[in-house]
Amino acid sequence: MLHCDYFRYEVVGRTRLSEEVDEEEMTGKVDESVLVVLISSEKVDEKDPTKVAKKSAEEIMNIARQVKEKNIALHSFAHLSDDLSSPQIAKRIIDDVKLHLNSKNYDVLKTPFGWRDKFELCVKSHPVSKVSRKVMPE
Repeated sequence: MLHCDYFRYEVVGRTRLSEEVDEEEMTGKVDESVLVVLISSEKVDEKDPTKVAKKSAEEIMNIARQVKEKNIALHSFAHLSDDLSSPQIAKRIIDDVKLHLNSKNYDVLKTPFGWRDKFELCVKSHPVSKVSRKVMPE
């Protein structure tokens, strides 16, 4: 998770895993303070994706409270693991995390799943501006 001054993305190419998106979802931005969450889902998460999504949302909210942040950007980032779950499970977990966060009144931007993209961000510099969490289904 990266606490940033801003976050912008642009999808640039379809992959075999790309979800369908509307034209307005091809680019997105949060031009103010935002907690950017890079997410990957691993094989072990397939045991209980619902629990993983809930625990992930709790971890995100914990950091968001520490940095006093209401804006969150969720970005699928498969490069974090060499033991990935199925794309269907990964997408489900990310979508469920977004629902959990929205239900707690966070403003959430989710980048399109499975697309090649480019993004721009500016990470803040404070003790909790760059953190990592691993969430397990157990």
